[in-house]
Amino acid sequence: MKLIYIALLGAATTFADFNIQEAIDSAKSGDVISVPTGTYHNPLSIKKGITLSGKNVILDVVSNEPAILIDSYKEVLIEGLTIQWKTASKPEKGDTPYAVFVRSGEATIKNCSFEAAGSGTEAPSAVSAQDKTEVKISNCRFNGFEYTIQFWNGAEGDVEDCIIMNPGHCGITIGSGSSAELKRNIVTGSRYHGIRCTGGEIDAESNLVIRNKNRGFYIGNRSAVGEISNNLIVDNATGINVFANSKLEIDHNVIVRSSYAGLAIADTTKLDIEDNIIADNEKGIAGFSEKKDDNLSISIRGKNVIFGNKVTAEKIDLPSKTVEKDPAFSNPDDGLFKSAIGGMGLENPEELQKLWIKWQAALDGKK
Repeated sequence: MKLIYIALLGAATTFADFNIQEAIDSAKSGDVISVPTGTYHNPLSIKKGITLSGKNVILDVVSNEPAILIDSYKEVLIEGLTIQWKTASKPEKGDTPYAVFVRSGEATIKNCSFEAAGSGTEAPSAVSAQDKTEVKISNCRFNGFEYTIQFWNGAEGDVEDCIIMNPGHCGITIGSGSSAELKRNIVTGSRYHGIRCTGGEIDAESNLVIRNKNRGFYIGNRSAVGEISNNLIVDNATGINVFANSKLEIDHNVIVRSSYAGLAIADTTKLDIEDNIIADNEKGIAGFSEKKDDNLSISIRGKNVIFGNKVTAEKIDLPSKTVEKDPAFSNPDDGLFKSAIGGMGLENPEELQKLWIKWQAALDGKK
């Protein structure tokens, strides 16, 4: 492995003359390309296992091609870059309108910042992974984009410690045949959904999903499987909406202040619902039929705290073990949703409070 940019700079060459694509083309697998500080405007294509890193480096790209295309069977690392991107024109069939597109192989994206440089139609996606790819995204910040992070057609994803703000339609999408683990992320400000899993497998743990205009978690369209556990889900229209024959475990979440329902369940689903706190929502739990049938057959077997909702349950029978008692959160105004009822709700409320503080700082424009 070698640090490559120094070797490419001749006596008459300045950092302003640095050509990232030439450095990539000249690199060998395993090399580290340290990009000099500056702003760069050309799309990049990576077809070998390299590291591309920089400090105070901006990729400001206007193109119907990705700002970075990764098509390598050896692992690629992207680190420390700021990526500002939008399409040059309305995308056409065959275009790949993503700021970073992982077409093949393994990729890690960490400590990067993504900014949509235009509206949702001009900036469809920040990171899109398709087919048999494996993509890990950690400690990154996203602002805008229509579908901010996407996993499709068998892609495997791992998204950790990220802030995903102001998506047009959805913050994280897990599509058919794909799977993703989501941990300690903040997903906020979507005009529709925070996290969507349609036909894929989701493992969402210890995330803050807050202030999304439609659903916090949208599970369905196509049958999905997985687990949603230990998440703080606040101020969405519906906290978790599950349908389309999906099968999930939903446990140890706190779902509060939903303007429609904390949990909305279709009569086709099979769910294990246990140890959640569903409080202060318009409706606690609402059942519905995907066939427009009012004669529903939906039951919940687990023990959950359901308290302070304007409607406790609609078109659904709650078990006798349901706890209707004030969870007495420690300090919810400051993000500490620690319940006085032992064993219910968040398993690590202090850690989720750290995400709350991080979210508040992001709203204030702080890092």
